[in-house]
Amino acid sequence: MDDRVAEIPEGFHRRQRREALFGEEVTRAGLGRAEYYEENHIHSCDKSGHEDIDDESDDETKDEDEEEEETGIRKFAKLVLPHVALVLLTCTYTVIGALIFYSVEQPHEQMMKEQQLKLIYTRQNEFVDDLIRLAAGNETKRYEWETLAERHMHNMSDQLFVAFEKYFLTSNEVKKNAATETWTFSSSIFFAVTVVTTIGYGNPVPVTNIGRIWCILFSLLGIPLTLVTIADLGKFLSEHLVWLYGNYLKLKYLILSRHRKERREHVCEHCHSHGMGHDMNIEEKRIPAFLVLAILIVYTAFGGVLMSKLEPWSFFTSFYWSFITMTTVGFGDLMPRRDGYMYIILLYIILGLAITTMCIDLVGVQYIRKIHYFGRKIQDARSALAVVGGKNLYVSKHIIPFIPTDIRCIRYIDQTADAATISTSSSAMDMQSCRFCHSRYSLNRAFK
Repeated sequence: MDDRVAEIPEGFHRRQRREALFGEEVTRAGLGRAEYYEENHIHSCDKSGHEDIDDESDDETKDEDEEEEETGIRKFAKLVLPHVALVLLTCTYTVIGALIFYSVEQPHEQMMKEQQLKLIYTRQNEFVDDLIRLAAGNETKRYEWETLAERHMHNMSDQLFVAFEKYFLTSNEVKKNAATETWTFSSSIFFAVTVVTTIGYGNPVPVTNIGRIWCILFSLLGIPLTLVTIADLGKFLSEHLVWLYGNYLKLKYLILSRHRKERREHVCEHCHSHGMGHDMNIEEKRIPAFLVLAILIVYTAFGGVLMSKLEPWSFFTSFYWSFITMTTVGFGDLMPRRDGYMYIILLYIILGLAITTMCIDLVGVQYIRKIHYFGRKIQDARSALAVVGGKNLYVSKHIIPFIPTDIRCIRYIDQTADAATISTSSSAMDMQSCRFCHSRYSLNRAFK
């Protein structure tokens, strides 16, 4: 039975399939047409199947691109949103504090100024009445007139000093006998900013108990929050300055490399396995101190020009105010008075504090590190060279210690006896050192 099934020709099975597909008549009438139809039918099915697969692959590629774009947006949002949220939180907190200061201090200020003006003009009327009394009594003694004038002069000076010093009454208000607002909304925001930035000009200041209590509570949270925000802005500026300086060094290296032939240095196997090669450029990205100082001076000079235009000050006075403000000294001897330009001045102050923080971050940290490690015991001369030299070299993401160019001519103080034997037995041309890790090795051994 099995032999008979095995002897059935292949054409018999093919004919049965054709009869099932096209019918018996079509099969008997012309097998050629059936074969043609079968082939076309199968190829069309295969073609449609390939087209479906291509469409699916295109859809998958589009989906992957969209997912990559969404992932990039999410990463960017994760990087940017915390910083933006911190700035918005600080601004919102400062505005809320300014509104509370304005609502508490402004009505009390208006009332106290009107009260002080009444007291001043009362003193003036008393002085006039006493003069009329002496004139009506035909008093001709000079001593009586001088005594009366001195007494009233002292009383008036005391009253004016209290009005000017405590309640910020101005001479124009006394002359016109009309009180003007010191606690405007703009001045309240300016005061809130000077509090959280620890500048503290001292004009204006809260005089009510509620205002002073709120000032304490406002400072407890506002000062740390603002310092963190300014430090974050300063770090942002310092990173971008380092990036710009790094691009400047790359451009400088490309320009100089065209005019001089670079010496080819050796790289050990360990450094080469970590992606460091002969053509890798080493660049020192430590910002020079004079560049940071120049940035600080230029920005301070810009503040001097700006304030000399906005306030009736000279350039030197404006430069002095700008420096005192950016260093958060804030003596209070100079104070911006024009409310119309208050927001421009606030923007200049905040940006100046961020630039000052950037300068401290770029220069101060390096010298603090030097002072910290100065005089400490050197346990490993190879690794201590980076600290003593005080320079860091950056190769892509790897931090490499600064290596003097003449280091190949001296021995390490921690070099072992075996290494000394090798160095004495080999010639100076045979011994080389890696340009990155600076480990010494023999060229004969390296190429064996």
